[in-house]
Amino acid sequence: MCKETSAAEKKAGKLLGYDSIPPAHVLPEKATFEEKVIVRTREIIGWILTINFLTFWAIPVALNGLIWKHVLRHILRPIFFVIDGRYSPIRWFAAKFIYQNPRHADYAATCFLVTLNALAGIGYVFWYQLTYKTLSWPVIIAYYFSWVGMGGRQMGGAYTMAHKEGHNPFLYQKWIRDSVGNFFENWMGLFYGNVPYNFTTSHVSIHHKLQAGMGDTFYQWDIDRTSWRDFMLFIYRISLHMCGFSSLYFFKKNDAHRAYNLLKRGMIYYWIITPGILYAVTGSLSFIFFIYLQPCFAMTYFLAFINIGLHGYIEYDADGNHVDVINSSAVIDGDDDYFGEDDHLAHHYATTVYYKDLKDYQKECEATFRKHRASIFKGFSILEHSLFLLIKEWDKLAEHYVDYTGNMSKADIKDLLKVRAVRKEISYYDYEFKFLPNLQKKHWMKKKSS
Repeated sequence: MCKETSAAEKKAGKLLGYDSIPPAHVLPEKATFEEKVIVRTREIIGWILTINFLTFWAIPVALNGLIWKHVLRHILRPIFFVIDGRYSPIRWFAAKFIYQNPRHADYAATCFLVTLNALAGIGYVFWYQLTYKTLSWPVIIAYYFSWVGMGGRQMGGAYTMAHKEGHNPFLYQKWIRDSVGNFFENWMGLFYGNVPYNFTTSHVSIHHKLQAGMGDTFYQWDIDRTSWRDFMLFIYRISLHMCGFSSLYFFKKNDAHRAYNLLKRGMIYYWIITPGILYAVTGSLSFIFFIYLQPCFAMTYFLAFINIGLHGYIEYDADGNHVDVINSSAVIDGDDDYFGEDDHLAHHYATTVYYKDLKDYQKECEATFRKHRASIFKGFSILEHSLFLLIKEWDKLAEHYVDYTGNMSKADIKDLLKVRAVRKEISYYDYEFKFLPNLQKKHWMKKKSS
């Protein structure tokens, strides 16, 4: 009994320390003038990217989502199910000639439609630019609507498939691996804000290796996930990831030469070679800005936004280890799921579970979910999850939270989520100005508890 009490007291003391860490934008008195300028500049960059997103991308994202949700999904989903049917020629062709494992033909219809739409949109803006030597605002706006897609399914599909390719080096048959390679990650991804090889290197070898922990280029447990000012600093951090620089720094510090060289090659393709080719073809810097760079700005903001919900909560066991079913979230029965992407918890800790088997996996984990009051939600999107966190809409979050214990009141759930969402592992100041500059080789997060 004494031992249990001691462990409980130990945990309480640690949590008290974690919970007393100030928001990221609140700097300590010891911060130098230069450090203060650096942080405020990063915050301003975050606001600039936010204004950019609101100006160019918020309306296409919002309108496409509303039209899809209230009108088009009822019309177009039955058509998609025909295209994706068991005896679909697209599915048959993909199973026989494209994918190494025939079951991955499940992705074929989505890949086909996303590629078709991308080629049509990119082809049209190239034709317009070469024909009229400029891009009109109606053309740019129409392209952005097409780029986002109905219900965000174009940008979501392109990102999801690049993600799948990065995780599975044997997704495609050998003839494709030896010729085209990862089409969505390294080719079409150029027009969707993705530096080639980013998923193959950074996402797999940093984000998953660290399970979003310290050193990760998406690390967010030094910020208050309910603070807009802290979110601006997080946007800046994600911009470094999108450029490739923060991942390159990590690989350099860890002597990960293969990943370093591969990502550096991708950065050269993205930031030097492709813009050079585009300028040689179009002779237009505005074309490069609106058609090539703006998608990168859009995805920077969007990825920062959704990751607030994906890793918004933290909790520790008595030994100070992260509890895995809390530090990654899952949404079940969501309307915008792409092949199991909504279950980010399983994606991190049961990566090999196929999306069609997730229901069984979730059922097997219910005892663990109940024990730790896991970060499981139901019936909304990842986008809504992040929004509700940032606007502190605790009532909505509590309504969507899945209480596996069956004995928590709405007030209990709200209190639980609030504490976990604002808790930090380290101060932003210590992380940015002490930890990262002295990043140690092979710094991995401690083993999680279950």
